Amino acid sequence: MLSIEQLYSFVTTVETGSFSAAARKLGKVQSAISQHIINLEVDTNQTLFDRSSRYPTLTKAGKQLLPQAKAVIAQHQRLNLQVQALDKQDDLKLTLAVDEGIPYDKFTALLKNLSKLYPLCELELLCASSLDIIHLVDSKRANLGIVFSELTYPEAIDFESLGAVQFELLVSPSHPLAQENSSHIDVLKLHRQLLIGAKEDRKGWFSTPHSPDVWHADNYYMLLELTKAGFGWALLPQHLCEEAIAAQQLCKLKIDFEQLGWQANVDVIQHKSRSENQFNKQVRALMRGLLN
Repeated sequence: MLSIEQLYSFVTTVETGSFSAAARKLGKVQSAISQHIINLEVDTNQTLFDRSSRYPTLTKAGKQLLPQAKAVIAQHQRLNLQVQALDKQDDLKLTLAVDEGIPYDKFTALLKNLSKLYPLCELELLCASSLDIIHLVDSKRANLGIVFSELTYPEAIDFESLGAVQFELLVSPSHPLAQENSSHIDVLKLHRQLLIGAKEDRKGWFSTPHSPDVWHADNYYMLLELTKAGFGWALLPQHLCEEAIAAQQLCKLKIDFEQLGWQANVDVIQHKSRSENQFNKQVRALMRGLLN
């Protein structure tokens, strides 16, 4: 029967180029490495190395076995890491809920660093509106949430700032508001507003209507499409709209003496019961300055 020692000896010999080098790397005597490989050849009924020259080279059978042996070793190493993690109190599962209006590309480097620090981390990503994410964190469905800042959070939630996202007030070029400069911002009340909402009708300052005529959607991608189609005006994250503006599918509203774009602050939120979890602390540390 094949053993893990045989596979380590086989793969290390291939990687180092000789039995003696493999022995040094594995901290064993050369005779032990040679015997492991001989036993492996007996168990597989194949000659795995051509030993006719100074350094062993793989035979056809050896080349076929090598990728499978490497896969078994990788799984063995992962198993050892998992066994070591059993002694740790922290749960290495991260359920991260992110508002769709926040640039996703900012999280790539974060997740790379996280996977290096915690190779056994189990990741679940949820996408929802900020109001829905606050509920997910408050109910402990999500470990952490990345949301647009609210004036107040539930008592059980901790938060800290990550930076800001630029918003623009936009309409379709075919919309009446796009045809001429308006004298004041109250003209918006005369036209339908396209507004972010929550799945269960939760209210927050970010979803406060300015117009009496409102259509809601629970994500910014749908608001973007509704705005491009000319159904109303909307405040949208700038990074989501750059292509549509460049393609003249959207345009910025023209209001005299008014700067309508603004920066929305972004927070990372967490349930207070998880504040002492070292894994969560490390994730929050990696997030700091993410959007600056």
